[in-house]
Amino acid sequence: MTYWAPAPQKREQMVLFSERLDQAVPPEHPVRLLDTILGQLDWVKWESRYHGRLGQPPIHPQVLAGVLLYGLLTRIRSSRSLEDALLVRLDFRWLAEGRTIDHTTLSEFRRKHGAELKDLFVQVCLVARKLGLLSLTTLAFDGTRIRANNRRSGTRTLADLRKMQKELAAKFEELEARVTAEDTREDEVFAAANPRTPAKEWSDLKRQQEQVVAALAELERAEQAGETLPKRVPLTDPQSRLTPNKEGGFAPNYTPLATVDVESGLIVSSDVIAMTNEERHLVSAIEDVQEQFGLETPSPEMLADGLMATGANLAALEARGVTLYSPVAIPDPTTNPAVRDDPTQPVRAENWDRRPRKNVRVNGKKSRQLAKAAFIYDEARKCYWCPLGQPLEYATTSSEIPHGERRFRDRYKADPQACAGCPLRERCVQGRAKQRQISREPHEGLRESQARRMATPKAKQKYAQRRHPSERPFAMTKHHFGARRFLLRGLDRVRIEWDWLATAFNLQRLMSLIESRAGPAAATAVS
Repeated sequence: MTYWAPAPQKREQMVLFSERLDQAVPPEHPVRLLDTILGQLDWVKWESRYHGRLGQPPIHPQVLAGVLLYGLLTRIRSSRSLEDALLVRLDFRWLAEGRTIDHTTLSEFRRKHGAELKDLFVQVCLVARKLGLLSLTTLAFDGTRIRANNRRSGTRTLADLRKMQKELAAKFEELEARVTAEDTREDEVFAAANPRTPAKEWSDLKRQQEQVVAALAELERAEQAGETLPKRVPLTDPQSRLTPNKEGGFAPNYTPLATVDVESGLIVSSDVIAMTNEERHLVSAIEDVQEQFGLETPSPEMLADGLMATGANLAALEARGVTLYSPVAIPDPTTNPAVRDDPTQPVRAENWDRRPRKNVRVNGKKSRQLAKAAFIYDEARKCYWCPLGQPLEYATTSSEIPHGERRFRDRYKADPQACAGCPLRERCVQGRAKQRQISREPHEGLRESQARRMATPKAKQKYAQRRHPSERPFAMTKHHFGARRFLLRGLDRVRIEWDWLATAFNLQRLMSLIESRAGPAAATAVS
């Protein structure tokens, strides 16, 4: 008698499986609800991509899309792993109805159907809207960073690229001369003498040359588009950019964007950009939601982090009747001691040390200077009032082009004589300057109004609703789906891959909402 527990059955023993494939998957398995939802969608646009008469009958796009989406839900992203899952996992075999699909078919299908995938994304949201789960009243906008399919160290400067181009051209000439000499002597021992055949070397050089040409072409495109030129360009995926990682450090990354319906948690608009200027895409995200769902007016409320509360965004949203709940880098006016009923009167001396200040560096030394918030703007007189009640009058307007976009600033200057005898001069005027200067941008009044609104209890309560809905898609995508690095290369293909991820997230979220509402009868909720 052996101590160890025996196996229930030997590998060589004959066994009887279920007579039907349907019996292999439990009734409450999530793959059944996923298949039910996909079965309610319209696949006409996908079907129109096929000829319909020539060739062998193709696999229906619902099956291929279902395998890819279910793969994301089960943390299986690569096409080869999906091919294996279709052979050994009963849930995948049930979903594909016993079909075996090779990885090439899955890979090609994933990257070819960008427009149809957008339509599928909207249809999933419309199912939620039909069930009363999607209100589109309050939206939240945010972005994250996901690694590009490029080595962290695989980047080059413009000088490096030009040097590589010359070196590769020289190697091509050298290799061509070697091959010509070998052909002339009809020396058949060339391959034995050098394990790297000329064909292999030629292929490697050609690949490197194509990478350098693509990287130089991307730099030229960015320059013509007026974009800020990157200091280093990734070689494998030159359309990505070297940007800060969320976990620290730098790497070639893309920035996926997601606009989320706060009530349901569903993504209602998705996009990918190469840079980190998410704030420039807030308005287009609102317009995208309005267009995709046929809304007469934009969603009335938008929640976003403080980077999105730019003057341009506030002006654009105000024109569209959208209220933005986003903090601005302006002290709370209700607690700012510089705010007073009559700005021509000085702030009381006991409040001098409580006024907003900022750190500055003068001649290499750090010091504390009165911040701009310590000065009050007078809309009627078009001037600023300093803490001691002295005016800073308009002097001139300057312009600059940071990050490829021209910005105008009105400059206001104090009277040098007033500053000379001011008891706050050391805390206000920098270095050898004779007077205090303050700049004001065209939309700064909107930012000040935004600060006052965000100081109210209602705005604080509303903004507190942003965190979980806006961060959940990125947390699910990275942790649950395992998508910490894109599989595809190039901005257009990365956008398609992000749409697959966003659609998979919406399906997972929709299934969760249906199950929490319908309980055991979840599968019938969308029928």
